Amino acid sequence: MEMKFHMRNIFTLYFILINALIAGCASMGAINIPVEQLKKQYTSNIDKYMDFYGVQVRYRDEGRGPVLLLLHGICASLETWNGWVNQMKGNYRIIRLDIPGFGITGPAPNKSYYNREMAVEFLDAFMARLGINNFYMAGNSLGGYLAWNYALKYPHKVRRLILIDSVGYKQKLPFILDFATSPAMQVMARSMMPRWMLNKAVYQVYGDKSKVTPEAQKRYFDFAMREGNKGSYVDIFLEMRRQNESVNISKDIPNIKVPTLVMWGTKDEWVPFMYFEKWKKDLPSARFISYEGAGHIPMEEIPDITARDAMSFLMP
Repeated sequence: MEMKFHMRNIFTLYFILINALIAGCASMGAINIPVEQLKKQYTSNIDKYMDFYGVQVRYRDEGRGPVLLLLHGICASLETWNGWVNQMKGNYRIIRLDIPGFGITGPAPNKSYYNREMAVEFLDAFMARLGINNFYMAGNSLGGYLAWNYALKYPHKVRRLILIDSVGYKQKLPFILDFATSPAMQVMARSMMPRWMLNKAVYQVYGDKSKVTPEAQKRYFDFAMREGNKGSYVDIFLEMRRQNESVNISKDIPNIKVPTLVMWGTKDEWVPFMYFEKWKKDLPSARFISYEGAGHIPMEEIPDITARDAMSFLMP
């Protein structure tokens, strides 16, 4: 079995190298896009930056009302919440950021910030610098994982918690994580992430593939090409693999005391719908909503419906 796995990765490596020669560096993801170029393409006058040990953390702070912190998932950025912000900023002060390692923020001060404990402390320091110590919180995928672990450590700071297709249980890793962290691919993935692989990942996270737009594919690719991000992606993927292999990854879920809403797309290919049922079993006090036909990022795929349900839950 190990020999077959090794040989498969060697053949894949040859395939990538041959295609890189044929297709060129850009399409094979062997480029680095300068931060200033990405800022010109993707930032607006509402973008802000917080210096955190030399890292410029990109965030947006919009709307009025109770504070709602939004945390994106793996390979994503604060843009994944655009639909929610458009629907909700009239009722909430919404804060969202490019989590270190992703988006325009780019690599964290060091690799330790990618582990669960340090990521939670970073979020706490980030909100403290904004002078906020009590807020609503929502997270998708990896962002959901960070959100519920934050709520475990700081339950007095989280008024209500929304988890959207959240990481929480030992599972089979999504293709891009498994591929980029295999022993034969790690070194190459730090300097090359092919466009086809990132496009495949975008298609996988949508339930309705017809909703995948060229603009979304370009955004996910461009941010992966941000100078330093390919390396940080691999570091984060490796950390997720390590935590996924732990028997303790889900042991504290029953200890979540914050009022919680769990949302899930029935066609999630990254964290399959079967884990929605596990959340029901381990956190019966929570509220649960599923979305027929939606994928891993229902807040991006069907923002109007999911934002409406979120506001219904958050209203006192």
